[in-house]
Amino acid sequence: MNRLLLLATGGTIAGCAADSTTLNDYTAGVLGGDALLAAVPQLQDLASIAVEQVANVDSADLLFAHWRALVGRIRDAFAADPELAGVVITHGTNTLEETAWLLQLLIDDPRPVVLVGAMRPATALSADGPLNLLQAVQVALSREARGHGVLVVMDGQIHGARAVTKVATQGVGAFASLGSGPLGWVDDVGVHLPTTSGSRQVPFAGLPLPERWPQVPIVYGSVEPELLMLTACLQAGVAGLVFTGTGAGQLSAAERSALQAWPGKRALMLRANRCGSGPVHHHYEDERLGLLPAGNLNPQKARVLLLLAVLAGWNRVQLAALITASP
Repeated sequence: MNRLLLLATGGTIAGCAADSTTLNDYTAGVLGGDALLAAVPQLQDLASIAVEQVANVDSADLLFAHWRALVGRIRDAFAADPELAGVVITHGTNTLEETAWLLQLLIDDPRPVVLVGAMRPATALSADGPLNLLQAVQVALSREARGHGVLVVMDGQIHGARAVTKVATQGVGAFASLGSGPLGWVDDVGVHLPTTSGSRQVPFAGLPLPERWPQVPIVYGSVEPELLMLTACLQAGVAGLVFTGTGAGQLSAAERSALQAWPGKRALMLRANRCGSGPVHHHYEDERLGLLPAGNLNPQKARVLLLLAVLAGWNRVQLAALITASP
């Protein structure tokens, strides 16, 4: 029988409320991975699944230490067991897309790594977690998923790590790949995905992750923005900075003036946008201000990329080349 590794981290899929009709007031990360597995007995017919509890938290409380543990465990599992079919990660939905993107940049193996969560706690009527978990396992076991990199399975849809994002606070269909749509879907007939080219870019495949990570804050653009946050970041000597710019990643005149006047060393800085979708292109002022466009990465994913680039010791030219080369 196929072997899978299930890494549980908590989230709504493992959450519990006082009664079955309560959908919003619940505690995330109550049930362990073994309980999630036991709730879907049909999984026993699909694979031999080993369960490990990496964390049991609301994903808003996820830490770099959890990321480090996930990456290390996945790398070790793939290296130790050539017959391991894939890895499934149960995860809270609030930061699921960031973990997926991080793993996409770090895990160099054609076998599927599939993240799955739920929008309703496990105690709810019509909880979506059990079916989501079943379908995530289906995808992780499928030949069709090999080579696609890290995937997210929610509400029957299969999303790629780069494009997927949470777009709603409620409802089981809360995830979308804006601008491109999902890669495919999964149902009782099987897994429906296009054939891959067989190769993908994993820019930080061999990067070791330290216990202490750099500071990379996100600054949000608005009407007459307060410069306190930007000034404090520059004075603190942050290693990287992401701007959630207005429109197509635009900074205000005040923010541009503050950057231009800054006499110290400039961090690696990316311009993303607050619109939710659409690319951020190069601007003629970028070089003068030390900025780089984030392409089609949202602010939180731009931060993940910037964190890894700083850890790898990349410079502005290397980071620009990667963003330009990535679709």
